[in-house]
Amino acid sequence: MTAPVFIANRPTLPRLLLLFWVAEIAVGLLFAAAGYDLLGPQENGGATVLILMGLVLTLAGLIMAAHCWRISRLSGNAIEMTETGLLDRRLSEHPIPWGALSWKVIFNGRSYALQMDVAEPARSAARITWSARALGLFSRLLRQPEFTIAALGTGFSAHDIGERMSAFKPSIG
Repeated sequence: MTAPVFIANRPTLPRLLLLFWVAEIAVGLLFAAAGYDLLGPQENGGATVLILMGLVLTLAGLIMAAHCWRISRLSGNAIEMTETGLLDRRLSEHPIPWGALSWKVIFNGRSYALQMDVAEPARSAARITWSARALGLFSRLLRQPEFTIAALGTGFSAHDIGERMSAFKPSIG
Protein backbone atom coordinates (compact mmCIF):
# COMPACT_ATOMS: atom_id res chain seq x y z
CA MET A 1 0.00 0.00 0.00
CA THR A 2 1.37 3.40 -1.02
CA ALA A 3 1.44 6.10 1.65
CA PRO A 4 -0.90 9.04 0.94
CA VAL A 5 0.67 12.21 -0.47
CA PHE A 6 -0.55 15.63 0.60
CA ILE A 7 0.74 18.78 -1.09
CA ALA A 8 -0.15 22.00 0.71
CA ASN A 9 -1.41 25.07 -1.11
CA ARG A 10 0.93 28.07 -1.06
CA PRO A 11 -1.19 31.00 -2.27
CA THR A 12 1.34 33.86 -2.28
CA LEU A 13 2.46 33.63 -5.91
CA PRO A 14 -1.07 32.95 -7.24
CA ARG A 15 -2.26 36.08 -5.41
CA LEU A 16 0.45 38.15 -7.08
CA LEU A 17 -0.32 36.64 -10.49
CA LEU A 18 -4.00 37.38 -9.96
CA LEU A 19 -3.13 41.09 -10.03
CA PHE A 20 -1.35 40.60 -13.36
CA TRP A 21 -4.36 38.81 -14.91
CA VAL A 22 -6.76 41.49 -13.66
CA ALA A 23 -4.49 44.10 -15.29
CA GLU A 24 -4.57 42.07 -18.52
CA ILE A 25 -8.37 42.11 -18.45
CA ALA A 26 -8.29 45.90 -18.06
CA VAL A 27 -5.79 46.33 -20.92
CA GLY A 28 -7.87 44.05 -23.14
CA LEU A 29 -10.97 46.11 -22.45
CA LEU A 30 -9.03 49.31 -23.19
CA PHE A 31 -7.85 47.87 -26.52
CA ALA A 32 -11.41 46.89 -27.44
CA ALA A 33 -12.75 50.32 -26.44
CA ALA A 34 -10.01 52.09 -28.42
CA GLY A 35 -10.82 49.98 -31.47
CA TYR A 36 -14.51 50.74 -31.09
CA ASP A 37 -13.75 54.48 -30.97
CA LEU A 38 -11.77 54.17 -34.23
CA LEU A 39 -14.62 52.52 -36.13
CA GLY A 40 -15.91 54.65 -38.97
CA PRO A 41 -16.25 54.91 -42.72
CA GLN A 42 -12.51 55.59 -43.30
CA GLU A 43 -11.45 52.66 -41.11
CA ASN A 44 -9.20 50.16 -42.95
CA GLY A 45 -9.41 47.15 -40.60
CA GLY A 46 -7.08 48.36 -37.86
CA ALA A 47 -9.97 49.09 -35.51
CA THR A 48 -11.36 45.58 -36.01
CA VAL A 49 -7.96 44.05 -35.28
CA LEU A 50 -7.67 46.19 -32.15
CA ILE A 51 -11.11 45.08 -30.97
CA LEU A 52 -10.32 41.41 -31.62
CA MET A 53 -6.95 41.69 -29.85
CA GLY A 54 -8.65 43.31 -26.88
CA LEU A 55 -11.29 40.60 -26.68
CA VAL A 56 -8.66 37.83 -26.86
CA LEU A 57 -6.64 39.49 -24.08
CA THR A 58 -9.77 39.90 -21.98
CA LEU A 59 -10.84 36.28 -22.46
CA ALA A 60 -7.38 34.93 -21.61
CA GLY A 61 -7.22 37.21 -18.59
CA LEU A 62 -10.62 36.07 -17.36
CA ILE A 63 -9.70 32.40 -17.60
CA MET A 64 -6.33 32.82 -15.89
CA ALA A 65 -7.72 35.18 -13.24
CA ALA A 66 -10.40 32.62 -12.37
CA HIS A 67 -7.72 29.91 -12.13
CA CYS A 68 -5.49 32.05 -9.88
CA TRP A 69 -8.48 33.21 -7.83
CA ARG A 70 -9.39 29.60 -7.02
CA ILE A 71 -5.79 28.78 -6.04
CA SER A 72 -5.36 31.97 -3.98
CA ARG A 73 -8.53 31.30 -1.92
CA LEU A 74 -7.80 27.64 -1.23
CA SER A 75 -6.81 26.72 2.30
CA GLY A 76 -5.27 23.41 3.27
CA ASN A 77 -4.03 20.90 0.73
CA ALA A 78 -3.96 21.68 -2.97
CA ILE A 79 -3.36 18.06 -3.99
CA GLU A 80 -4.14 14.80 -2.22
CA MET A 81 -3.09 11.43 -3.60
CA THR A 82 -4.44 8.31 -1.96
CA GLU A 83 -5.08 4.73 -3.03
CA THR A 84 -8.61 5.75 -4.07
CA GLY A 85 -7.54 8.53 -6.42
CA LEU A 86 -6.25 12.02 -7.09
CA LEU A 87 -7.87 15.09 -5.59
CA ASP A 88 -6.59 18.38 -7.00
CA ARG A 89 -8.76 21.01 -5.34
CA ARG A 90 -7.71 23.57 -7.95
CA LEU A 91 -9.48 21.46 -10.61
CA SER A 92 -12.34 19.88 -8.69
CA GLU A 93 -13.72 19.20 -5.25
CA HIS A 94 -14.18 15.54 -6.15
CA PRO A 95 -11.45 12.86 -6.27
CA ILE A 96 -10.65 11.22 -9.61
CA PRO A 97 -9.99 7.45 -9.51
CA TRP A 98 -6.55 6.39 -10.72
CA GLY A 99 -8.10 4.03 -13.25
CA ALA A 100 -9.69 6.99 -15.07
CA LEU A 101 -6.41 8.96 -15.33
CA SER A 102 -3.67 8.96 -17.92
CA TRP A 103 -0.94 11.52 -17.40
CA LYS A 104 2.51 12.66 -18.45
CA VAL A 105 4.97 15.49 -17.97
CA ILE A 106 5.39 17.47 -21.19
CA PHE A 107 7.51 20.38 -22.34
CA ASN A 108 5.06 23.03 -23.52
CA GLY A 109 7.54 25.39 -25.17
CA ARG A 110 8.51 27.41 -22.10
CA SER A 111 8.49 25.00 -19.22
CA TYR A 112 7.35 21.57 -18.12
CA ALA A 113 3.74 20.82 -17.24
CA LEU A 114 2.00 17.79 -15.81
CA GLN A 115 -0.96 17.12 -18.11
CA MET A 116 -3.67 14.49 -17.76
CA ASP A 117 -6.74 13.11 -19.46
CA VAL A 118 -9.71 11.87 -17.46
CA ALA A 119 -11.92 9.14 -18.92
CA GLU A 120 -15.70 9.16 -18.68
CA PRO A 121 -17.71 8.72 -16.48
CA ALA A 122 -15.14 9.95 -13.93
CA ARG A 123 -14.63 13.15 -15.95
CA SER A 124 -18.29 14.14 -15.61
CA ALA A 125 -18.47 13.02 -11.98
CA ALA A 126 -15.46 15.17 -11.07
CA ARG A 127 -17.27 18.37 -12.15
CA ILE A 128 -14.02 20.08 -13.17
CA THR A 129 -14.05 23.88 -12.91
CA TRP A 130 -14.94 25.97 -15.95
CA SER A 131 -11.52 27.65 -16.02
CA ALA A 132 -9.72 24.28 -16.12
CA ARG A 133 -12.04 23.09 -18.90
CA ALA A 134 -11.36 26.29 -20.86
CA LEU A 135 -7.60 25.77 -20.51
CA GLY A 136 -8.23 22.16 -21.51
CA LEU A 137 -9.72 23.29 -24.82
CA PHE A 138 -6.48 25.10 -25.57
CA SER A 139 -4.45 22.01 -24.62
CA ARG A 140 -6.57 19.89 -26.95
CA LEU A 141 -5.89 22.33 -29.80
CA LEU A 142 -2.18 21.69 -29.22
CA ARG A 143 -2.82 17.89 -29.17
CA GLN A 144 -1.80 17.60 -25.53
CA PRO A 145 -3.61 15.92 -22.64
CA GLU A 146 -6.56 18.02 -21.60
CA PHE A 147 -6.06 19.06 -17.98
CA THR A 148 -3.05 20.52 -16.23
CA ILE A 149 -2.04 19.71 -12.67
CA ALA A 150 -0.69 23.15 -11.88
CA ALA A 151 2.61 23.40 -10.07
CA LEU A 152 1.59 26.98 -9.23
CA GLY A 153 1.02 27.36 -5.53
CA THR A 154 2.55 24.03 -4.51
CA GLY A 155 6.28 24.73 -4.21
CA PHE A 156 6.94 21.67 -6.39
CA SER A 157 7.87 21.32 -10.05
CA ALA A 158 5.81 19.31 -12.55
CA HIS A 159 8.48 16.59 -12.37
CA ASP A 160 8.25 16.48 -8.55
CA ILE A 161 4.46 16.12 -8.62
CA GLY A 162 4.73 13.52 -11.39
CA GLU A 163 7.23 11.53 -9.35
CA ARG A 164 4.75 11.40 -6.48
CA MET A 165 1.91 10.44 -8.85
CA SER A 166 3.94 7.61 -10.36
CA ALA A 167 3.78 5.76 -7.03
CA PHE A 168 0.01 5.46 -7.61
CA LYS A 169 -0.22 5.29 -11.43
CA PRO A 170 2.60 5.20 -13.99
CA SER A 171 2.98 7.91 -16.61
CA ILE A 172 1.83 7.28 -20.19
CA GLY A 173 4.85 8.97 -21.72
